[in-house]
Amino acid sequence: MRKLFRWFWAKRLRRWGLIAGVGLVLLSVGTVELTSQSWFCNSCHIMNTYYASWKTSPHKDVECIRCHIAPGMNNFVSAKLNGLGQVVDDVLHRTSTKPSASVSDMSCTRAGCHEQAVVQANDYTAVTAAAMSATQTPPRAYFFDHSKHLGREYRGISIHCSTCHSHVQGDQHFEVNTNVCVTCHLFSGPGTAPQWSAPVLSVTTTRPDAAPSSQAEQITGSTVASPDQAVAAPSRCKNCHEPPKQPVNYHGLQVIHDEYLAYGAACESCHRNVTAAFATIGDTQCYACHDFGAERIGDIEDLHRVHTVGEHKVECFSCHGLTAHGPKAAASALQLEQLTCGACHKGQHQIQQTTYKPGVEPTPTQPEQGHAQPEQSVAVSPMFMAHVDCTGCHVRQQPLEFKPDTGATVAMAAPQACDACHKPGLGASQIALWQKATKALYEQAAALLPATPPAPGSESARLVAEARKLLDLVRLDGSWGVHNPKYTESLLLEAIAKLRQASAGGGS
Repeated sequence: MRKLFRWFWAKRLRRWGLIAGVGLVLLSVGTVELTSQSWFCNSCHIMNTYYASWKTSPHKDVECIRCHIAPGMNNFVSAKLNGLGQVVDDVLHRTSTKPSASVSDMSCTRAGCHEQAVVQANDYTAVTAAAMSATQTPPRAYFFDHSKHLGREYRGISIHCSTCHSHVQGDQHFEVNTNVCVTCHLFSGPGTAPQWSAPVLSVTTTRPDAAPSSQAEQITGSTVASPDQAVAAPSRCKNCHEPPKQPVNYHGLQVIHDEYLAYGAACESCHRNVTAAFATIGDTQCYACHDFGAERIGDIEDLHRVHTVGEHKVECFSCHGLTAHGPKAAASALQLEQLTCGACHKGQHQIQQTTYKPGVEPTPTQPEQGHAQPEQSVAVSPMFMAHVDCTGCHVRQQPLEFKPDTGATVAMAAPQACDACHKPGLGASQIALWQKATKALYEQAAALLPATPPAPGSESARLVAEARKLLDLVRLDGSWGVHNPKYTESLLLEAIAKLRQASAGGGS
């Protein structure tokens, strides 16, 4: 070794080459060591929020490279070369303002971290007896069994640690977000449970006393699924939640869950609509990353594989959004379900709606009233075209005539409302003219009604019946032409024409 050193040192060129080589080695080792420190990640400003969330996370004592570089020298070298490429991108201003990264299952289950055997042993089934005997309460809020998730595939999504342990918000650094549970277990709704492929690991029941929670268990009666069997993700409440053991006070009502369950009551009896409606995926989500929209979406399994497998996975919530599940979702649904007037009061203003905009079809909650429409095409009211709704004219609050002591009021139309858009006094003068002309034309039509009903089944009887419906529509509308003067006039003129035709014997 000494002779080799002297040979290098004998000539200047070899001497400088030796110095450069040793310096390069020392520089490389120093650079690798420097860039492997967690604080170095924070030297890039786009990593500040991620670094801050890591500092307050349960993994704050774990170096970044322990998670973000999988075990193995080849993975380490590949990561460092990739980091060198990121330096080049940063110099050329090609760095994204929102970095993406993935954590391999090998990183999570490496020696000294969450070894796979330890992870499975720490599930609820292994600790429930000791925990319940010591504390009389479950050790955690939700039941979870890693062996029922790791290694499975759902609609093209391979389930990995990072599927549930994700970075959704700046203050959540690789933490479990329960929206993941909702997306898979409750996405398809009751009766259409999502199908899972056969797991790599054996399937065990979540709780010893739990009812069969999968199709495989229901078919075979066993808790282990064979490789060729497909099982369904459980969607019943007690597959994930334990009923509270202590009484719950809800707005003055003491709820003891054990009593309700003893009566055989289902969770859904009280806890309805605990999952909000899932958002529809459209072009907006696609445009966040691509220059094309939903028209390029193909098979759902292939779409999931593209976005969930690879170095930079896309979080489920980037496309599906966050679906509310739990008390907040139930409270929101309760307000809509129990405090909506339309649940009881149906079709009360259907006639006025039809008059204001001819051709409006009754909604499913507003059955057809049986009132006729004019045969000719009539334009909608100019007020409707100007986006004036009911509240534009109904501005005067008036107590209900049949319940004056309740304090309830109803918004009545007032001529002064017209002054907000038109010249002052226009409403007071014009409304009176509309109503006077409409009532005169209505009385003219009503005077043509026959004193003696025509023979049943005759053409005259049909014409008189149709005319009566037109007159009823004008009378029941109550505005006497104000909602749509031209349309109201056409209704009455058509009624007059039908009655005259009926009095002439029903001929054309």
